[in-house]
Amino acid sequence: MEPIYDQIGINYSVSRGTDPKIAKTLYAELEGATRIINIGAGTGSYEPVHIDLVAVEPSSEMIAQRHQDAHPVKQASAEKLPFDDNTFSHAMTILSMHHWVDKPAAFAEINRVATDKFVAITWDPQSEPFWLTRDYFPEIYEMDRAIFPYLDEFVEHFDDVKMETLLVPSDCEDGFFAAFWKRPGAYLDPKVRQATSPFSNVENLDESLQRLEDDLKSGAWAKRNEAFLSANAWDVGYRLITAKIRK
Repeated sequence: MEPIYDQIGINYSVSRGTDPKIAKTLYAELEGATRIINIGAGTGSYEPVHIDLVAVEPSSEMIAQRHQDAHPVKQASAEKLPFDDNTFSHAMTILSMHHWVDKPAAFAEINRVATDKFVAITWDPQSEPFWLTRDYFPEIYEMDRAIFPYLDEFVEHFDDVKMETLLVPSDCEDGFFAAFWKRPGAYLDPKVRQATSPFSNVENLDESLQRLEDDLKSGAWAKRNEAFLSANAWDVGYRLITAKIRK
């Protein structure tokens, strides 16, 4: 199966990067790591610089966009990690689990190659839709609920699982799907949409994008969403998962 980002990942590194506020939260959970495996690493966002780390990424397009000074990378899938048992102290993954074909197999591999802790950023399929999926693309909400892992899945495979709300800053520097919750006009930019996988699964974007554009011009969008217009960060369903490796 061809990795999805071989198809949609062109210029991915232009729109996607490391947001410093999110990174600070993530790095606090990686404190004490001696060696990290970053699964579904993409172009290298959120990889701690001063810790021994090996990236795993299935897409050659993503690998080609990694910086020349980035950590070493292996082209492989989460379900078949090319490492010996207990090679890493920590495993991490950032917004990639919804692309894993066989999550139980991937979780088993994480438990095999890591010794201490699993840290992940993901989206909670039990969260409420935010305005884009509520009012314009409800089909994306339903598709994402079918592919993102539920909390019960983590509990089944790991110990001491904790899930915390990850507030997304209004000026988020990483252009993942809901990062533009306070910058609605960004979704009208095809380059922004290209760097997020959900839009690639919608057959006809034009009608919903036109309604969004019309609502922005008329003020209807602002009126409908005035509850968060003064907020500096918002809960749009993203979660920080931490868990103890199960041996």
